[in-house]
Amino acid sequence: MVSAGGSASGPTVIKARKAPRMTYKQEIQTIQNLPQIQRFIVVMKIAGVFLVAIGIEGIVTGTWWMALLFIPLGVVVSMMPIKIRTDRCIACRELINPGTSICPSCGAPQM
Repeated sequence: MVSAGGSASGPTVIKARKAPRMTYKQEIQTIQNLPQIQRFIVVMKIAGVFLVAIGIEGIVTGTWWMALLFIPLGVVVSMMPIKIRTDRCIACRELINPGTSICPSCGAPQM
C-alpha cells in the first residue's frame, strides 16, 4: 500500500523550463535586428494575411472579383519559404552555431 506522501522509489516528474514571453518592445527590437531579407519575409507574411482578409471581405460583400484575386494571392504570399540561415541570433546579435534553435545567451527562438 502506498502512503499519501508517495514512495521514494516512484517515478520522478521532470518539468520543462517555461521560457518567459517577449514583451512588445522586445518583439519590435527583434524585428529591427533581423537581416533585411528576413525583415522582408516577415512583412510578406503579414501582407498575405491581409490579402486573404480582403478576399474574404469580397465574399461577404458579394464582390467576387476581389475574392478571386486576393485569396489566391494571399495564399501564395503566405506560403513563401521562410528559412534563411544566418550565423547570428536575431534578438541579441550574438554568434551562434548553425542549426541552433535557441540562442544560448538570451534564450530567443530562431526562425
